Amino acid sequence: METTITTVEHTACKTGRAGLGLTGFAGRSLRLFYRAMRMRSDRAAMQAMPDCLLKDLDIARSEIDHYTSRRHASGADGMDIRNAR
Repeated sequence: METTITTVEHTACKTGRAGLGLTGFAGRSLRLFYRAMRMRSDRAAMQAMPDCLLKDLDIARSEIDHYTSRRHASGADGMDIRNAR
């Protein structure tokens, strides 16, 4: 019996193997570091904004941590607060 592998299965297999090496680990580490630094920068920028600007953005000061969290900021249509000057 001959086994054929689909393109999707082959890609999943290759991707899984690539992530286990030192290069995959270094890439993931750099991405996590970049995200953490960006989250910190975004939070600091939003904390520095006056209340009237936050109100225009429809964000309460108590919601800044929520809007800059990894889960919320990872969306493709996320807000880039550095351009909101």
